[in-house]
Amino acid sequence: MPGIEKSEKPVNIINNKRIIIAFAILITLILAIVWFLKITDKDNLSLEVYVPIPEASMDVGVVGNLEEGKTLESVNPEAIENPVRPLDMPVPRDIFHTSGTITAIQANSVIIKGIGTNFDDQMKRDLTVVINESTTVNGVKGNLEHFKKSLKVGDKISIEAPYNIHGKTEFLARYINTINND
Repeated sequence: MPGIEKSEKPVNIINNKRIIIAFAILITLILAIVWFLKITDKDNLSLEVYVPIPEASMDVGVVGNLEEGKTLESVNPEAIENPVRPLDMPVPRDIFHTSGTITAIQANSVIIKGIGTNFDDQMKRDLTVVINESTTVNGVKGNLEHFKKSLKVGDKISIEAPYNIHGKTEFLARYINTINND
């Protein structure tokens, strides 16, 4: 049968269709990724961490208390050289104010490096300052969006709490104000 030859054209057409479909899927996938990145706006990506509001208490906290028989110079020698309050002045039982520098901003709180005034051992600690609808930030009350816009990492702030923060590393703020370094 001299006139019958097998043609490879149908096989090539099938391979060409597979290649075209693969390219179409690849292009669609790339466009979907570009579209997703565009709508998510990677510059404004943030992890919203909500801190539960601590229970209000007028009791003194346990952080930074001097154990019986321990002295300030044995626990924190730096406090003798650079005290945050005069060494002969007793620590008040009730403390409602503190200050520090913002190290992180979360969804409903700021983390500050406290200066140690609300601890018996005068050690500088990280403090979690919770903000809610009753908190006034730089004169504006209860606006979490304003809080995120008006405070930034590196700002020095003063804080007033509605309850005793002596010996506590996490507390709710009633007032937060930035301190001008002028």
